[in-house]
Amino acid sequence: MRHPPFRILAAMFAICASSIGSAGMCCKAAAATPNCAALATNPAFGLAGNAEIKTVTSAIIPVGPGVTKSYCQVNILFGTNANQNINIRVGLPLNATDGGTGGLVGAWNGRTEGIGGGGCTGNLTVTAATNAGYVGSGTDGGHSGSANSCEPAVNADGTYNVQFIQDWIRNAVKEEILLSKAIANKYYGMKPKFNYWNGCSTGGHQAMALAQELGEELDGVLANAPAMYWTRFQTAQMWGQIAWKEKTGNFIASSDVPLLQQAKASAIAACDAADGVADGIIDDPRTCKFDAKANICGTPTAPATNCLTPQQADAMNLIWDGPRNKNGVKIWFGLDKGTDSFGFGLDAPFPFPLGVVQFHWDEHNLTFDWKTVDMAGYPQVAQDGDRNLLVQNQTLSDVTDTFGDLDTFKRKGGKMITVVGGNDQLIYPRGVLNYYRTQAVHFSRFGDKPDYENLQKFYRLFRAPGAGHCGPGAGPFATDSFGALVTWVETGVAPATLAASGGSAAPSTGRTRILCPYPQTAIYKGTGSTDDAANFQCGGNLEVPKVVCKDVLVKYKHEFDGHKDFKESGLAGVCNNNDHDHDRDERARNDHDRDDHDKDRG
Repeated sequence: MRHPPFRILAAMFAICASSIGSAGMCCKAAAATPNCAALATNPAFGLAGNAEIKTVTSAIIPVGPGVTKSYCQVNILFGTNANQNINIRVGLPLNATDGGTGGLVGAWNGRTEGIGGGGCTGNLTVTAATNAGYVGSGTDGGHSGSANSCEPAVNADGTYNVQFIQDWIRNAVKEEILLSKAIANKYYGMKPKFNYWNGCSTGGHQAMALAQELGEELDGVLANAPAMYWTRFQTAQMWGQIAWKEKTGNFIASSDVPLLQQAKASAIAACDAADGVADGIIDDPRTCKFDAKANICGTPTAPATNCLTPQQADAMNLIWDGPRNKNGVKIWFGLDKGTDSFGFGLDAPFPFPLGVVQFHWDEHNLTFDWKTVDMAGYPQVAQDGDRNLLVQNQTLSDVTDTFGDLDTFKRKGGKMITVVGGNDQLIYPRGVLNYYRTQAVHFSRFGDKPDYENLQKFYRLFRAPGAGHCGPGAGPFATDSFGALVTWVETGVAPATLAASGGSAAPSTGRTRILCPYPQTAIYKGTGSTDDAANFQCGGNLEVPKVVCKDVLVKYKHEFDGHKDFKESGLAGVCNNNDHDHDRDERARNDHDRDDHDKDRG
């Protein structure tokens, strides 16, 4: 069955076809482009009277707060049935009929820019794009509300609200892109020259869904800090709370926050200079071997204040390590050392709302109490989220996790950039690295070994050491990754580096750095200020086996008692596929941890 928007597009483009003259050319009706009001009222433009559009309005938004250039705003309520209600907003720089000037056509620069959302909310703010001359578009994802407004994905009777989930994950953004392009074509009398997506976090998750499933429609995709592997990483967001409770006897309290802060600071102090530059940043947390037991009160290495009990140290190490199953195999990644584990993060005196919601999704039960889950029970919850059937032949995580390939997008000539903070406190940056590695294998010229050079021809990942979620943390974040994407798409010049600045570890005079295409990193040249990007160059290789082979994940959908899946982690050609000795070591360590816990409780 054809996707509904193509019926809309067919109707809209048929209008031009009906005006073909004897010369076989589209009549110059396009020269007399419609005014803004007509887009919503005249059926000739494909919106008014369309069976799949429940309501539509259009009006010129004048210059005002946040609006530097007037634009035509079109608001659409899209739905193919009573339960589908997707709000889509399209902002169009004024065409010549409405008085627009200075652009390629009217005030328009000939480009579209879809804007991503955050958390469980959408984004209907398009003025930044229209101010810059783009046709901007956004959607509420089919629902409104706060960041934890994904609760309606589970019905009161425990069934899944499939319409809700599908609309939020993919349908809404697909409709947004297709409609915004079609409306631009009618309003300006020409198709967009270039089409882009710009998103971070959930917006990055949406970017992945579009590039993987609607790759022929976009020329450039910015997928920053993508909240991909949604079911798996959202479930892992609760791991720190569970581990702390099991090891210390209580959930994380306000009085624990200084302990977490000190553990973070101690890890940075221990591993900061490993890259040759003491700058308050761990270049690659995967290489940091700091053990929280160094902070146990009474030991020579303990800090003067906010030292840890042995149980708290065990809990901190578990938070950094991430959840494992009874075989000692990683289910997902942990919070990287040097990352904030409090405040706007995961391990605070209150659970992160989306993690709580995800447990409700995993168990398809709105009253499921995450506090009843211990470390031994966590793998089952994770497996439930990956196995529970959502639609025919597809589980919840199959639908939500957007980990497909980019074949169509690549064939179309699309370009993609991802920037992820090395200390992202919400989405586990190693998950992003995991996906990038699997794509490097998928597009490899060398069998099952990652081929980053080939992947970089159309997709570049830039890791920002020390940076947080969608912006600076301790380290700098990219200042204009979208501009770099536009340059790459329209000139063919791929970004060799990205400029970055800021960060709490920077001196009062500021700090700039370069971000390098993964798996390279920024290396100090040896002279000049370490706060000046000019004194760094890209080099090295962060994908060395002794580092990445520790991050092999459990076989997908076998979280409870499965073993390592080297292929799923993109490491079949890098690591030892028969790593049973390492598995035994991990099991022994976990058994020792459980014995210690039993003694503590006894």
